[in-house]
Amino acid sequence: MKKQAYTMIALLVLVGSMAVAAQAQTVGGRQLIANIPFQFNAGNKTLPAGEYSVRQVNPDSDCGVLLLSSRDGNASALIQVDSVIGKAQETAKLTFHRYGNKYFFAQGWIGGDNTGMQAPKSKSERAAESELAGLQSKTETVALRAR
Repeated sequence: MKKQAYTMIALLVLVGSMAVAAQAQTVGGRQLIANIPFQFNAGNKTLPAGEYSVRQVNPDSDCGVLLLSSRDGNASALIQVDSVIGKAQETAKLTFHRYGNKYFFAQGWIGGDNTGMQAPKSKSERAAESELAGLQSKTETVALRAR
């Protein structure tokens, strides 16, 4: 009887560790890397131009959070995001809203996936949007390829 109990415990530990390993591989596959050639705002932070990795830190949660971090480790930001469904993207990409010379992180898309991650507009983005509307200038969406 003891032998069966030990066998069952060992089997449960093995299955549990395999599930954790599979989860780790899935999270790692959802990382994007992009060279962003301009300074931009992510949430309430301003980040310098450079190469960034973007990954979801809590993929199993209903409330998504993205971590944008520079490859040199000098800048990072956490952004709460919502899932958005659209046309499946051929390649991974990041999109930004541009108001004059200010850029704001808007969305992240994985190649081949029709579900993206969209950041809500921050206070500073809404202010830039209304300022530009008063000047009757055009806003623009900028898309960058990611890998």
